[in-house]
Amino acid sequence: MRIIDARYLKSVRTPEDAEVGELPEICFVGRSNVGKSSLINALAAQRVARTSSRPGATKMINIYKVLYESKGRRDWVIFSDFPGFGYARVSREMARDWRRMVEGYLLTNDRIRRVIWLFDVRRDPDDLDRMLVEWFIAKGLPFSPVLTKVDKETQGNIARKRRSFEAFVDGARAHLFSSRTGYGKKELLIHIRQVLHGEDSDSIS
Repeated sequence: MRIIDARYLKSVRTPEDAEVGELPEICFVGRSNVGKSSLINALAAQRVARTSSRPGATKMINIYKVLYESKGRRDWVIFSDFPGFGYARVSREMARDWRRMVEGYLLTNDRIRRVIWLFDVRRDPDDLDRMLVEWFIAKGLPFSPVLTKVDKETQGNIARKRRSFEAFVDGARAHLFSSRTGYGKKELLIHIRQVLHGEDSDSIS
């Protein structure tokens, strides 16, 4: 799979606001400052997603229309970049508002083919992460974990963290990724192509 073009469409709060027809959608979620926008930019090989050095800056769901080529065929897919969660400096009211928006979008959008859950490889999962996994499973949302920022860890630690995290998510394969070096880009694009074409079997749903 090769991304040919990617363009920002709009920032929304509901699937209806996105106005993208019947195009399939891949959602990118994770904690604040985990690198969701940077990962999208790395996959697209262009600066299409808006990044911020200030955690919690994204307050809406950013929608991108992506043209890709796979096996000689070109198709469109929607990438959606979700507000980060778990940032302590936002008010409880704002956190509740974000949660309602994100949950409402995920549960009412039948275009979604996969939720890509980004997780900083340097962190250890906590109760909030466990609640998210249990929520994905309870709601029947297929998700694929991606360990980000692997360039900031040693190979030995990455292997250990990957085994531990895969056990944490009940055996789902954890992909590795570095937006800075491009490590894991090819493998993640292959995974997304498999998801879009119904060929994937290494995630939890």
